[in-house]
Amino acid sequence: MAKIGLRYAFIFFVFAVVFLFIGGILNNIFGSVFIILCLFCFYFFRDPSRKILPNENHILSPGDGRVFEISVVDEPDFIKGKAKLVKIFLSVFNVHLQRSPISGKVEFIKMVPGLVLKANHPLASEKNRQNLIGIRGKFPVLVKQIAGIIAQRCDLWVEQGADVTQGDKIGIIHFGSQVDIYLPETAEIKINTGDKVVGGITVIAAIKN
Repeated sequence: MAKIGLRYAFIFFVFAVVFLFIGGILNNIFGSVFIILCLFCFYFFRDPSRKILPNENHILSPGDGRVFEISVVDEPDFIKGKAKLVKIFLSVFNVHLQRSPISGKVEFIKMVPGLVLKANHPLASEKNRQNLIGIRGKFPVLVKQIAGIIAQRCDLWVEQGADVTQGDKIGIIHFGSQVDIYLPETAEIKINTGDKVVGGITVIAAIKN
């Protein structure tokens, strides 16, 4: 379980104890709801063990979820030009950890305050609170953590200048969220819109030598 989940679980547990201690039908109902939320945190913030198979020509999915858009866009912050964009929606039932899609150095970090649109809203990737992580190995990729409407937070676990290995954990988004990844225009996309992907496991693109 990711450590941040313990904070939410503790808060819900305290509320449950207070309501159940006060007693009464309505308070017991509220107490039971908070117990359920407490237990749900252990499920939601789970951190399953995964066997990563590194490949310097593969780009792995940065997170779990479902692909809902694949397009070609201009990326001015890190790739600085045309890039292929893959958007992944994370429901409350997905693991919310993000992993490095390639091995390399974290050369770019940008934290952007923003709005609180639903994570799968068409403008969420532009308007919501987000963290941008640019990683350069044999080629550059940019991962974007996008906060959702519930907790409105995403945590970054790497610093600029850090070396990361493909599949390393780089952050987590609290509750409903979206993860975008920008790839070189030459990347060969291996997934389709609607596909389910698994962070650190699913190959979403490949780069030919």
